[in-house]
Amino acid sequence: MASELHETIFMAKQERHKNLFLNYKNLNMFPVELLKDEGLRFLERLYMKRNSLTTLPDNLAQKLPNLIELYLHSNNIVVIPEAIGNLARLQSLDLSNNALQLLCPEVGRLRSLRHLRLSNNQLKNLPSEIGDLQDLETLDVSMNQLMSLPDSLHRCVSLQNLTVDHNLLSHVPRQLCWLHCLNQLSMAANRLTFLPLDLGRSRELQFVFVDNNTDLKASLEKPKNVCSPSNLTEQERICKSRCKKEANTQRLIQMSSGAQQLVLAI
Repeated sequence: MASELHETIFMAKQERHKNLFLNYKNLNMFPVELLKDEGLRFLERLYMKRNSLTTLPDNLAQKLPNLIELYLHSNNIVVIPEAIGNLARLQSLDLSNNALQLLCPEVGRLRSLRHLRLSNNQLKNLPSEIGDLQDLETLDVSMNQLMSLPDSLHRCVSLQNLTVDHNLLSHVPRQLCWLHCLNQLSMAANRLTFLPLDLGRSRELQFVFVDNNTDLKASLEKPKNVCSPSNLTEQERICKSRCKKEANTQRLIQMSSGAQQLVLAI
């Protein structure tokens, strides 16, 4: 296995591969061959799923400076180094199914990041710096131990899909209603007791999933006035264009608790 790994990395260096697949290699340490000499400065996508890694090297960004996508799904990673914030070009980071107990604030320096997947870890909170990710489109933090979401999340102005299923949340932050690009919000299997009225007024929000919140009360209100595209602010027009979505006058807010289901169409 070691000789095969060495050969794979050697060929990647020689042929200047942009993609490197190291899934299912039984790795418990980050391969030193990736970090030798100049590293793989031309590498853009690194796949290391289903290994036994526990951490990442501090000089990852120095040796792999052009990484765009990093897939570390299903390892045993407990902590990621602060130097992760130096991956200036990174657009997709998958750390699902690991053992993360803390997300370092430096993740907020990944200003090119568009997709962040942290499901099935042991996170109890998210750093406020996550609000600095203004290009972030997808955030999945399902199956953790989150009791709240950071207030700064509303600054992720490009966020389209937020998944927070199977946590310990007791409320939906009202600030989420300010996310004009948010299309889908999934907060199933939490401890929600109410939903903010403003949630039903969001123009882009199509689906809200809040099933298996046993104490949740149906508190959504149908807005009296639906704003037409001509009434949108300049900021909202820019956001709509950025999200590449056609104007749609129908929103669907779906809530189910046990056998009961509420559907609100505007």
